[in-house]
Amino acid sequence: MKLWVFVPLILFVFISWGNIRSVQTQTLDQLSSILKQFNTTQKLALLIDILSKQPVLFDKLEHLFLGAIPLISEMGHIKPQIYQHMLPWILDNLPYALKSKLVLNVTHDIVDEINHVNITGLDPSNGSVFMDGFIERLDLLHTGMRAVDKILEPIFISNGLNPKYFDFTIPKAIAFLEKFLKDYGVEVLGTMIKEINSVNTSEIANNDTRALEIKFWKQFSLLHLGGSVLQAVLTPVEEHLPQPQTGPLRDQCYSDVMTFLNNLFQGSKWAVEMFDAAGKPPTGTLTGNLHFIGSYDQCLGITPNFTGAGDLRTTATKYCRATFDIPDNLMASIKALIGDVNTFGVPITLTWGLCLPASCQEGDVSELFKLGFLKTLNLTPSVECSRSFGIEDKGTIIIIVILGAIVLVCLMATLFHVYRFSDDEEDEELTTFTLPLPKAYERKKDNPDIDETNFSTEKRNSHVTRNGHLTTMDNENDSMDSLVSDEKYKGFMEKLTKAFSLYQNIPDVMSFDQPKDSIQCVYGIRFFSLAWIVLGNSFLYAALSLTKAPVTGNLLEGVGLLKNFAFQAVYTAPFAIDSFFVISGFLITYHFLRKCLHKGKLKWQFILGFYSNRYIRITPVYFIILMTYTYFYHYVGDSPLYPNSIAVADKCKDNWWRHILYVNNLVGTSGTLAFEQCMPWSWFLACIMQFYLITPILIIFYLWSSVLGGFMVCLLLIASVVATAIKEKKYTGDILSMMSDGGDYWNNVFITPWCRVGAYCIGILLGFLFDNCDFKKKVKIHKDLSLLAWLAALGVFITLTYSPYTKNREGGYTWTPIQSEVYEAMSHVVWALALSWVIFACATEHGGIVNWFLSWRGFLPLSRLSYVVYLIHPVIMVAFVYNKKVLVYMNSFEMVYMFLGHLITSYVIGVLFAVGIELPFVRLLQVFKSRGCISKVGT
Repeated sequence: MKLWVFVPLILFVFISWGNIRSVQTQTLDQLSSILKQFNTTQKLALLIDILSKQPVLFDKLEHLFLGAIPLISEMGHIKPQIYQHMLPWILDNLPYALKSKLVLNVTHDIVDEINHVNITGLDPSNGSVFMDGFIERLDLLHTGMRAVDKILEPIFISNGLNPKYFDFTIPKAIAFLEKFLKDYGVEVLGTMIKEINSVNTSEIANNDTRALEIKFWKQFSLLHLGGSVLQAVLTPVEEHLPQPQTGPLRDQCYSDVMTFLNNLFQGSKWAVEMFDAAGKPPTGTLTGNLHFIGSYDQCLGITPNFTGAGDLRTTATKYCRATFDIPDNLMASIKALIGDVNTFGVPITLTWGLCLPASCQEGDVSELFKLGFLKTLNLTPSVECSRSFGIEDKGTIIIIVILGAIVLVCLMATLFHVYRFSDDEEDEELTTFTLPLPKAYERKKDNPDIDETNFSTEKRNSHVTRNGHLTTMDNENDSMDSLVSDEKYKGFMEKLTKAFSLYQNIPDVMSFDQPKDSIQCVYGIRFFSLAWIVLGNSFLYAALSLTKAPVTGNLLEGVGLLKNFAFQAVYTAPFAIDSFFVISGFLITYHFLRKCLHKGKLKWQFILGFYSNRYIRITPVYFIILMTYTYFYHYVGDSPLYPNSIAVADKCKDNWWRHILYVNNLVGTSGTLAFEQCMPWSWFLACIMQFYLITPILIIFYLWSSVLGGFMVCLLLIASVVATAIKEKKYTGDILSMMSDGGDYWNNVFITPWCRVGAYCIGILLGFLFDNCDFKKKVKIHKDLSLLAWLAALGVFITLTYSPYTKNREGGYTWTPIQSEVYEAMSHVVWALALSWVIFACATEHGGIVNWFLSWRGFLPLSRLSYVVYLIHPVIMVAFVYNKKVLVYMNSFEMVYMFLGHLITSYVIGVLFAVGIELPFVRLLQVFKSRGCISKVGT
């Protein structure tokens, strides 16, 4: 069967169309029924009758048929195996296709477009002229685009596109394409023809079609064609992105940006380099990598030539980071693909690094996204641009002067010590390892002349080495204070010199000396507790950005680490804080009781001296680190991620007094996120200082009656547990909810003294226990009981650490409010009890291999530095993370590597602050006490 058999059918449709249009709808239905009753002969007779009455139409159809003969001839070359099935299939499906909703919709829109053509003035008597004018007035492009819109809708929706998304995406895209083709279709076509004709194939013979094809595609560049099309279409850019008559966009920035874009489309080298330095979409967008950072250094290293306002001038470039909030509908689509991932309040944003002319400011960049067609996208980014900060702030100048003075004094004191007093020390053989103990230190502990600062009575002339000391982080017996000898120096100037001498301080800080009878396990506990805190914060500061600036390239994947069993040890790092509370409460209590000499003879001067000395010891280095971070962070950052403002530092300019008064965990925290508070990690120091205030009161009760003292401490412990349960019920959360709950859990549970004093009370009770034990004789504990206690302690550590896995794991269940309240209220106390057993067992020679490991003397200098390391390590993390030129990718290996780097760097910098600020001020305190300027009581 040949295709020409279609001709009668086509003739019938066209000939009958005029008659069919004049018939009412019901007549069409009747006609369909009548035609079904006709046989082939009757239908053919009807067709011949119609054609005989329409000779003009017959001639037109004959002309159409003659024109279609070449096409019919080509179709005849189809393989017979295919052709014999094709025609019946077409005949079977053509009626259904013609009656489909899609064809009807397209036809309806085409008819609507035809009917809206203005035919006024056209001569209907001349069909050819009339139709030429009609076609000229008919917007074929718009008509075609409307047809495309109708065709695409069922295709996209049938493949899963939400109909409401189609309504505001595809029509806009088609409208943009229509406008583009209407405005630039001729230019695009001309450019494409020009690029095609520019291909040189002269050496190829015209009859060698295959060689010609290979040569053509080898020389033809689609990339170059695209650039040529863009250049032809988009230049000058000002026509497409016109500057508004009014608005905040400055003329200089607009002119430079337009010059940059025009040069980019023209292929200028410097403009291409600027574009290359801008951010491009990376891989891993489904894991949260929506940050197109670009090349920061490359951008700032470009020196472009801008031709603006008719003259040539040279300027620099500027790197700007634009952050966009992802629309809710797009975010819903992303979550539909990857699942509803909990980001713990960290906003999922899109960041685009831009390389722009230096004349543009942050406000200008935001306005650039409102030009021309960009305005329809409704983009309002928050923008930060690279900038240089001059040292003009008075606070910065003051800190520079103070630090400069300290460095100068330390250097001069060191030189003076080496050249003036070192000979005297050699003559007196004042060496740490060989000097015998002074007889005065061999007295009994109730001798009022003894100023004991540890569990051992052993002291050296140059410094005191002891175990069980508490660094200023523990804020009990200051480890730095323990290094200061009460030996009478030869003169006041010598004392001042040695106070700031690095020759004196560095060996003292790094000393491994320790008394034989000290509780040496405290060193290891303190070091590992601090390392645990650094580990937890390494993950925390990588996942929870301090600003809108991104730091993590796979946030959605990174938070998945929380589902791993091993990661629970990172998640529960805050228990390390309870370890410090226990050690602090224990050592301060035992130290205080040893100084009381006799129960019931505590003087008020001693308590006042205790408060004043404690405050003077820990505040100077704390305040200097706080102010240094506040005023210096602008000058230690240079990267695409580094923000121009960090709230945890900027807030200190106004709120520093809260830290000096140690009330920063109580005042000004309501409704404020942790990362919007000044040095939020310093809440621990405020709690410790507040606990110091109540400790002498509890000890007074103990001095009156050990039973009464223990009862009061237990009462405070119970009150803390109850308060924690009540607060947890009201502000349910955990350490990761500090951003998602508006700071409720952090401000009302995590940092409040009444919710954290429980572990400190356990430490006080442990001090009471030590006061009642005679350690001259070995405390006897049955081996079975000791083993049971060790197993119980180990079980507590493991249970508390890994219990959250039940809710964090994949498919885990949500804890009930009761479970959350019990865990929050009891976990800190139970942890403290288990740690107290470790300390007690190690001190009474029931620690075994645990005591051997924790008592390694290498932990002593590391433990001694714990105070300054705790203060400085978050600063190191912020500086490191935001100075990266690429985003952090959270995986176990990289995060552990970062943790080790943070820990080592924090200790290195901690040594500088310890020997240059902390220890000198502790020595100065001792010097002035020896001169009678400060009371010695309460030391």
